[in-house]
Amino acid sequence: MIKPKDEYILFADETKKTPKNPHFCFAGFIMKRCDYEDILVPKISDLKKKHFGRTDIIFHYTDMKSNKGEFSCFRDSSIRNKFWTEFVNTIKLIDLTTIGVYFDQNLMKELYKNSGTTNYDIAYRHLLENYMHFLKERDGIGSICIESRTFKENMFLQRNHFDYIQNGSIYYSSENTSEHLTTICFVVKGDNCIGLQVADIIPARFMRIVNKQSDNYLLNKIFHEKMYYYDTPQENILGLKNLL
Repeated sequence: MIKPKDEYILFADETKKTPKNPHFCFAGFIMKRCDYEDILVPKISDLKKKHFGRTDIIFHYTDMKSNKGEFSCFRDSSIRNKFWTEFVNTIKLIDLTTIGVYFDQNLMKELYKNSGTTNYDIAYRHLLENYMHFLKERDGIGSICIESRTFKENMFLQRNHFDYIQNGSIYYSSENTSEHLTTICFVVKGDNCIGLQVADIIPARFMRIVNKQSDNYLLNKIFHEKMYYYDTPQENILGLKNLL
């Protein structure tokens, strides 16, 4: 009997350039589907219940770091410190792999100013290559979960995704891609998808590593140490790849 392949999910999100960060980054984390459902979801739900009294609160990293909206309680440093310390300790014990790509947004725009290809599409295609490497190395089968944008943007990205599976790339044959890659899932912003809520934090923290900015609560450190091919010569190729 042929053993079924392990199923993996890549949860990914993007961050755009800011006054302190010139890069566009598309990044997230990979987990076995069973570990995500049985371990990460319950643990983060417990964390929400403990610190906010409910499990349906949606983690939005922009609001969390600015102590806004439902996270105004973070204006109290003791509450904020306690939450982030426990969040990091929770992630530390979970078997997940972070991965991402980034590039200078202005340089990319200048290079491809007459192209219809977006920053998101460029980054997505390159992230697929590294996700394929991960899946092939583990002989796994994988899906991707990202936040829904406009229906038209979703449509173009879906075409991009299935074109990659159908035709392969310069690195992987179509037999490889169709064996290891499956679906792409679009989740609306208001849905309580814990995977995307955790992924929402990662691109900004990766850019803090790249830009050598402070590491509040050791968030940079924990996501960096879980990076694909961490602390190897391939880290900057397969873990967090600089495209430009």
